[in-house]
Amino acid sequence: MSTPLKRIKHFIDLKGITVSAFEKSVGFSNGSFSGQLKRNRTIGVDKLEHILKTYPDLNAEWVLTGRGHMLRDAEKESDTPPPAFQEAITVMERNYERTIESLNQVIAAQQKTIAVLEQLVARKGE
Repeated sequence: MSTPLKRIKHFIDLKGITVSAFEKSVGFSNGSFSGQLKRNRTIGVDKLEHILKTYPDLNAEWVLTGRGHMLRDAEKESDTPPPAFQEAITVMERNYERTIESLNQVIAAQQKTIAVLEQLVARKGE
């Protein structure tokens, strides 16, 4: 199971920086992050907060839970479809709404027909 420290290490690797350079950049003492990583320890909230301030592109939810994207920019890009795509979605939604309304009208007409047929059957049975 991945831990926040392992996810941070994955981020460090993606950035192409060494652990010692990372430790210096966030104000950790030499070997503190790597030691915590090796011993499978946790990271304090204050340290995590400093990491996130130093690396604003790192997604806090991903660090803490593993959900979402590692990078905040990637999350924004994936959540925002291009305008042309959004227009196509809007047109499709309108078409689906029209189709649903049309089908509801057909259903209502069929329900009336069924009611009339049930009455005829009931009369014949009398």
